[in-house]
Amino acid sequence: MERIRIYFKPIWYNIVRHKAYAGFCVFGTMLTFVFITILLQIVHVVRGNMPPAFHAERIIEVPTYILDERGNNFTNRWNRKDVQLLMGQLKGYENYTCYHDEAGNIRTNGQFGMSMAVYTDYNYWNVFQFDFVQGRPFTEQEARDRWVVVNEGIAKTYFTKESVIGEKLYFQGNEYQIIGVVANVSLFAQDGNLSLWLPEHFDRGVSGNDWVNTFILFPEEADMENAKKMVTHAVNRVAEMKHVNVNNLAEPIRTVQEVRSEFLGGDFWVIGVLGVILLLLAIPILNIILLSLANTNIQVVEIGIKRALGAQQNLVFFEILVENVILVIGGTLLGIILFVPLCQFFDKLLFENMILGAQTILADMNLGVIFGEVLPLSLLFSIISGGLPAYWVVKYPITDMLKGGVK
Repeated sequence: MERIRIYFKPIWYNIVRHKAYAGFCVFGTMLTFVFITILLQIVHVVRGNMPPAFHAERIIEVPTYILDERGNNFTNRWNRKDVQLLMGQLKGYENYTCYHDEAGNIRTNGQFGMSMAVYTDYNYWNVFQFDFVQGRPFTEQEARDRWVVVNEGIAKTYFTKESVIGEKLYFQGNEYQIIGVVANVSLFAQDGNLSLWLPEHFDRGVSGNDWVNTFILFPEEADMENAKKMVTHAVNRVAEMKHVNVNNLAEPIRTVQEVRSEFLGGDFWVIGVLGVILLLLAIPILNIILLSLANTNIQVVEIGIKRALGAQQNLVFFEILVENVILVIGGTLLGIILFVPLCQFFDKLLFENMILGAQTILADMNLGVIFGEVLPLSLLFSIISGGLPAYWVVKYPITDMLKGGVK
């Protein structure tokens, strides 16, 4: 323990003595890694199996539109009757659900607002798995009762008390009772833009249409490529039943995971994310390398004396490197701490007055991303930004160092 204290004492002394350099390293790293953390968390939400789409890779989303033979114009849209015909053509699926979304006024607890709601069936809660922080979803037996499930954002926006179960909420002229509250999910997650879930029995098509979004869950052992072909064939069969001469869908049959990824650009999005991360890293690395060189040049006489007194080159190198690692890791941890307040600030800035109701960029922090991606990236960042200047300084002869500078 004493040897460790002796080793770190000069490192800490250098940090305290060169406060401006240390402050710049910590502050620059903090800004860099708070945005890298947000970016990597969004990537995890889009590409990973997160609530509510834990099985995103085996949930097929049926396109809402049908195109004509030339692929130019919409000739038809799916409604619930069409979905029943479609499911009659399919075998081997585990479950399915469809919903119709509506934006409208809500009134609850003496307050008014706007929100995006969906009219859905009870199977929705079997295909998609939300985390319920209060209450529960409506069941098959309750699908004709006036129940509503709200997200956590709605509950916190319109109520000050902890439990909102049983509270009344009015939407499109109907009175509902809150039966459950689901935890917020990221705007980048499946159905992350929704705030209210109502039984489909009360859907009156106020917006003037009855179009639905349809999702089909297949078992774990299912071959998803064959499943997509089967759904495509079934869609074409239903189109024929409706006397629609169709050769094209508005979109190919894809899984929810594929849809979420391609919505943000597919492979180009991945390349873009990598490019942004490299850009976020490159500029601070160059700045820290230049400042670290200037900082070590200030200490060059001290380093030369250490070398002259018998300190090994490797020991001096690691002393300079460890100093930089401490500063960079410290800045990274501050960036991680800043992650939640910054996301809350962006939520308030971007979504506070939106028509679609309470939404969030990122609902929570995934620790797997922090320990598996952010911290290793931070360590690599510190080794590059600190290791190169340390190597350039200690490789010079002791006599040059004792002269007070490196030529």
